[in-house]
Amino acid sequence: MDVPPRLSQQDRADFERALNRALTREPVRDALRAAGAAGADGAESERLRALARRSVPEILAGAAPEYAAYARLRTAAEAAPPPDRPSTTENSSGWLGVLALIVPILTGSAGAIFFLLGAMLGLVPSQRTLGLALWHAGAAAAVVAATSALAGVIGLLTAAARRPPGGAAESLADDALWRAREAWRSALLERGMLPFLVDQLPPGPSA
Repeated sequence: MDVPPRLSQQDRADFERALNRALTREPVRDALRAAGAAGADGAESERLRALARRSVPEILAGAAPEYAAYARLRTAAEAAPPPDRPSTTENSSGWLGVLALIVPILTGSAGAIFFLLGAMLGLVPSQRTLGLALWHAGAAAAVVAATSALAGVIGLLTAAARRPPGGAAESLADDALWRAREAWRSALLERGMLPFLVDQLPPGPSA
């Protein structure tokens, strides 16, 4: 199908966009100015607009190859299954990874405080026992921080390994569809709309 029998809403919007742009392009504006006195080009523009809307298949035929390529990609994109939603296991892995990154920060900060307090109290003979206890608490916090950091890395790697690999392919497909649509828009304007409008205008007065 090179020329659609009926424009979809999206294609109609692209057609109207091309029509609006064509009416402001220099070839059409020059022809409008040459067609009659000042002030007449407003009515002439509306006449051209109405003619274009009644001649959709003829205008679209000028960009038929680009539309065919665009339609194939769009149909394939619409027929593609929706992306898989993350499973509960994947969500759990992600949350565990986040928590395992937060825990090292908290426990590491607590361990640093315990080490500092333990060192300060260790300088006081009467508080050396408490200082030693705080020092051991800091060491325990450091162990927890290192363990949770390792768990966080493992959680992130696990979540990345379980992520579906289709993201890159979907991005390439979307980019190809966008490029095909832009190619059709350009061909519709340059080879479809502009030549049609210029042909509908009467020739300017001869010198």
